[in-house]
Amino acid sequence: MKKILVIGSLNMDLVAHVPHLPHPGETISSIKFQQSPGGKGANQAVAAAKLGGNVAMIGRVGADDHGQMLLNNLRQAGVDVTGIRQEGTTGMAFINVSKDGENHIILVPGANHKVSRADIDDSIHLIQACDFIIMQLEIPLDVVDYVLTIASEHQKEVILNPAPGQPLSTKMLGMVHTLIPNETELQQLTGMPVTTIDEIVAAALVLKTSGVARIIVTMGEKGSLLLNEELQVHIPAVKVIPVDTTAAGDAYIAAFAVGLTKGLSDSESAEFATLVSAIVVTREGAQLSLPTLEEVK
Repeated sequence: MKKILVIGSLNMDLVAHVPHLPHPGETISSIKFQQSPGGKGANQAVAAAKLGGNVAMIGRVGADDHGQMLLNNLRQAGVDVTGIRQEGTTGMAFINVSKDGENHIILVPGANHKVSRADIDDSIHLIQACDFIIMQLEIPLDVVDYVLTIASEHQKEVILNPAPGQPLSTKMLGMVHTLIPNETELQQLTGMPVTTIDEIVAAALVLKTSGVARIIVTMGEKGSLLLNEELQVHIPAVKVIPVDTTAAGDAYIAAFAVGLTKGLSDSESAEFATLVSAIVVTREGAQLSLPTLEEVK
């Protein structure tokens, strides 16, 4: 089986379920509170492993109870954690989830911002052994750039989730094979309006001029838009009643990668990813909401 390497963040999610997302200056009481494993990198690694992927991860957690819980959860899902260092304080995410499933997230990076080029060098064997590399932007940008260069040298296919959204150089984008932003991140990358499908297509086509072979824009309840060298296709979302949208995008990205490792086409992989993310939004939590392959079937 082709191998997936996730390089990125690991957080402990501290989730408050609230009647509505608070307005500036407003104090509200939560309906309930949860503590669960999260972080975009760890979410994507666990999601891919639970869907049957062969997955390893590079990153950092703290030398604390939260860090140990995150490592244990990854191991339980079947992720190779030999590339994860323990030092300092584990990253955290403070998440408010409203009754209609929308969320606000505040990140406390912790150990995630200590990920270094030396960490990548120490685990270079994982890069050499993988077929696909998944990354996000919750670790230092210079490390992401470094990995892109190494991946290009070793002819590894990189799937980049540009989140949290920030400008990226044309050089960096040119080393990305698959870029998967949401609408907000697409706007931050291009500075273009993204309120309609036509505007989203236009912005995605601008990004493709940077050399990205495949762009998928995830659009929540509006589905996703896939553009590659041959296709431009809109994939509708599955209609569900959302409970919590946390990790839906991470699950989509992981499922798309797993689809590629199993020999599915781009559109088939995107359809598979759509099913997976639909399940996730009907459940609470980040990694707690991620389905197994049997559940998706």
